[in-house]
Amino acid sequence: MFRYKKSVAFENLEKELDQFSEKIEGLKLPKGFSKTVLYITSEIFANIKEHSHAGKTFINIKIGKKNAEIDIADDGIGFRTSYLRKKIYPKDDFSAIEFALSGLSTKDSQERGFGLYSIKKLAEALGGQLMIKTGLAEATIEKNRITFHKLKKRTVGTLIGFKSPIKSVNFYKII
Repeated sequence: MFRYKKSVAFENLEKELDQFSEKIEGLKLPKGFSKTVLYITSEIFANIKEHSHAGKTFINIKIGKKNAEIDIADDGIGFRTSYLRKKIYPKDDFSAIEFALSGLSTKDSQERGFGLYSIKKLAEALGGQLMIKTGLAEATIEKNRITFHKLKKRTVGTLIGFKSPIKSVNFYKII
């Protein structure tokens, strides 16, 4: 079993990714699965760096014999505020999640962002689950279905959770 749990300052994200990437690459996992884990974590880190204005990131990765879980949270501004700062106006936190999952980037209105979209595709292909919490919204994506829940308490920043059975995956065919 592999377990990695850490709180990381924003400026140390790249170094942290390098540290746990080496460990994950050294695990004996089915074909394409370690690539999947590394892709998911690097995409989430890239989103944090580009959009969140976070101070800290919280990483929790568990890889067991049959299942893997990745939870990465930041203390940043959240999806909706990130869009609003770029003069993109989601009506609420639910709409902001839908924007992000469809590839609408806050870097440039002419640019598409496929990180979360690709992570969603990986979750679906593996029979897993993707969960996103931001502001007052929570979205769970499982079996090609998105379920939304209104949170009672506002989430500071964003939490991305990925759960999946461990199995071979043709990573490049999905991405």
